[in-house]
Amino acid sequence: MILRGVSARAPRRGQRGFNLLEALVAMAIAAIAFTALYRTVGQSSKVVVDVQARVEAAMLARSVLARATFAEDLAPLQTGQEGPWQWRLQAAQQTVTLTDTTGQALESPTVPVARVDIEVAREGAGRVFEMTAWKPYRNAP
Repeated sequence: MILRGVSARAPRRGQRGFNLLEALVAMAIAAIAFTALYRTVGQSSKVVVDVQARVEAAMLARSVLARATFAEDLAPLQTGQEGPWQWRLQAAQQTVTLTDTTGQALESPTVPVARVDIEVAREGAGRVFEMTAWKPYRNAP
């Protein structure tokens, strides 16, 4: 049976679905969104790795400083390596004036201490962490 006046290609009213152009535009928008998401995830993972390296370096610096109770104990710890981490330690004598909680100088004399600067680096990379601490002397120099 042949119907006259009705085109075989004419769209029906209430037709559902997408045509090809709409589908291509939707896929292009999705590709742009996924590209932005991919870059964000990549940057986030790099930041996580950097933070993890700094945490490891800080733990090593604190561990090295904890090995020396007094400034005289720092001599054998000038440089060293733990796994992929290397550290370098410099100590310089300073005199510190003791203060109370309000910032007023105490009547007691000044105290000699060693200012300790420690730098931690990863093999093949630059400095990752640096820290300054003070160690008292066992016997005043």
